[in-house]
Amino acid sequence: MRRFSRAVITLALLPMALLYQSCAKEDVVYRKTPIPSLEREITDVRVLVVENAGEIEISSEYVIAGGVGAGSNLGGYGGSGILKARGSGGQVCLEDKGKQVLRSHRVMLKPRGGGYIEINGTGYRGRILLTAEGGSGISAVNYIGIDDYLRGVLPSEIGYLKGRCTAAYRAQALASRSYALSKLHETRRRYFDLRATIMDQVYRGVSGEYPPATRAVNDTRGKVITWKGRPARTYYSSCCGGHTADIRSNWPWKKPFHFLRGVRDSGAGKTSSFCRGSRHFRWRVRWSGDRLAEILRRTLPDLCEDDVKPFQRILDIRQGEHSRDGRIKSLTFITDSGSYMVRGDRIRWVLRPESASGPILKSTLLKLEIVKKNGAVRELNVLGGGNGHGVGLCQSGAIEMSREGYSAEEIVKHYYPGVNINRYY
Repeated sequence: MRRFSRAVITLALLPMALLYQSCAKEDVVYRKTPIPSLEREITDVRVLVVENAGEIEISSEYVIAGGVGAGSNLGGYGGSGILKARGSGGQVCLEDKGKQVLRSHRVMLKPRGGGYIEINGTGYRGRILLTAEGGSGISAVNYIGIDDYLRGVLPSEIGYLKGRCTAAYRAQALASRSYALSKLHETRRRYFDLRATIMDQVYRGVSGEYPPATRAVNDTRGKVITWKGRPARTYYSSCCGGHTADIRSNWPWKKPFHFLRGVRDSGAGKTSSFCRGSRHFRWRVRWSGDRLAEILRRTLPDLCEDDVKPFQRILDIRQGEHSRDGRIKSLTFITDSGSYMVRGDRIRWVLRPESASGPILKSTLLKLEIVKKNGAVRELNVLGGGNGHGVGLCQSGAIEMSREGYSAEEIVKHYYPGVNINRYY
């Protein structure tokens, strides 16, 4: 298996001293040791698991830590127990019971004996890079093999499934692996590849693992969904509501891959949707005019393409065209200070059901009923379908297809028409 060159990961690796503390003795002994390497395999990913925190708690047996970076006060620490890490002056400070044991621009942590390291109570396989370069606080990046990463992703993304769900888990493993690998060429100059949140894929480390999902990762090991010979950007969402979204209208600012133009979520010759059994298949939301205006005053300025002037009332709401999958392409909010248009999936982030800081709207597959009085919107009622952006694989549909006897390959090629599945490693 080939490795990334050092030109790709430009870091100064310097020798350092390691403090070693055994479980049997309290005395601390200095020992020379090789620094934990920042080299990674072609299938390793760097996952941002903590971002700009004030403090990080590290817990593990026999942790090895190495300072990395030119001009650092290099040192090291090894042993067991709890360490604290903080950012200070653009550097990482590692402390044991309030005493500083290491200070460096970057610190690499590696568990002994193939175990895992706990960061703020969550266990992670692989290695952990601590860095202060992402902002004013301290961040933690998990360097981990793609398949170990997927073990902590699948249950968090598609659920802890039972019954005839093997094909759904395998399809999710293929989609998640392909999505992750498709991003690596874009992130070489950044200190991480993926976030451990819905902004990429939800990843909960060792605590998120589940044996049936792990088996699906192992069953599909090395296999990747490809488009024109490269790992495909295989987006997916919880429930499509009957038809997956066309990326061109849902995310007009993203690359419009042909295999992401939307498909009907049903089998050949059938009209009922695979995802019809989902609790998100259909739903309703209501806003009063005052509540809607209160939410939009906070959400519109961040997501509207035009400058939003202060306003008090929503006078009207105009719908743009619907795409062929039924999703609204744009909404224009007419206020007493001007008209403001929001396009595609950003509608979900503006039109929040509960509050400006609460959950986003489930989908843009919407039918709107606007009630007006005295020249302003008095009430907005929405009938919606699906949950998520709707682009790519529908997880609820994939689960039902699995229960109906479809294979993982059939599921993948239903939701991503025209792709191939190839062995990548």
